[in-house]
Amino acid sequence: MASSSRQNRNIHVSEHIWDGRDHSILKVRKSQFIPAGLDDVPEEILPHLELAGFTGIAHDVSVLLGLRIDGRHVMAPIGVNYADIVEESLGIRPSRADFVGSFLKTSWLDQHFTHVAMHAQNPLQITRFARAYMLRLIGGFMLSDHSSSRVSVRYLPLLQDFAVTCEYSWGSAVLGYFYRELCMATNMDRHGLGGLAALLVMWAWDRFPFLGLGNPLHTRLHLPYATRWLANQSNRKGRKDISYYRYKFDMLSGEEIIWQLYSIDLINSLPAICREGMDLWRVVVPLICFQVCEWHQPDRVMRQFGMVQHIPRAPYQPDALHELTLRRKATKN
Repeated sequence: MASSSRQNRNIHVSEHIWDGRDHSILKVRKSQFIPAGLDDVPEEILPHLELAGFTGIAHDVSVLLGLRIDGRHVMAPIGVNYADIVEESLGIRPSRADFVGSFLKTSWLDQHFTHVAMHAQNPLQITRFARAYMLRLIGGFMLSDHSSSRVSVRYLPLLQDFAVTCEYSWGSAVLGYFYRELCMATNMDRHGLGGLAALLVMWAWDRFPFLGLGNPLHTRLHLPYATRWLANQSNRKGRKDISYYRYKFDMLSGEEIIWQLYSIDLINSLPAICREGMDLWRVVVPLICFQVCEWHQPDRVMRQFGMVQHIPRAPYQPDALHELTLRRKATKN
């Protein structure tokens, strides 16, 4: 156990588990924005999505989701007038009642940006609709918080120029943000899990066959590897018996785990964006998303790359990084 875990074990959920006490199951934000490809995306905004790098949704992030893991840090100063930011980006000014702090209610987006036909009069309107679509994708799916009723407007400044939007390292932002959510979810007082939980679910389906969801073929070769799950398993549901899963994982042996999932042949069959950061898959670096900074430590899972696992260094995550917040930092980058 890392030193930080020992220091914080009085608030760690493991205290409940080791003592045999019940602990509430984490609730994951229910996202209604999980397209199984591009079939349901308005064709009018497809060129903008392609330019911005969002035609597909570190190693698993690259292969499964097709998000770039090299590029600009995902961060930007947003100021304090959130209505101005929304109006400048989307062309419509929300009222104060449409916000929860710096978060815009999704009901407002539903009201104004559901039907692309209402915004197809000129190229500027199409561009604004594309920004609203990307805001839903980022704030409601990729980098979601614990509420299904709002999205953060802090991502809008990153969507002003789609040619620049595609230069951001969205993959590392997704991974770092989710690392933080997983870490905070180990606290006893946490009841929800934000971030891209679908990444963890698909990662587990691929590596633990006992979960029993089969192994669907990847037939849509122009899309990232994860789309085989979204397209083929959308109606499958797992068991809700947490004691069953704890027992199965307790009894799990190394031979029952698929350590190296992605063969070279498979990787070479995927779209180019899924292979774009291969030389960075094993680097130890910080993953940044605004105030979130989490360390990528693939040296602890070398078997995933078909290599022999050495004795790894202790997990590196300074406690001070978890104390960083955006409070009173609206104008800082």
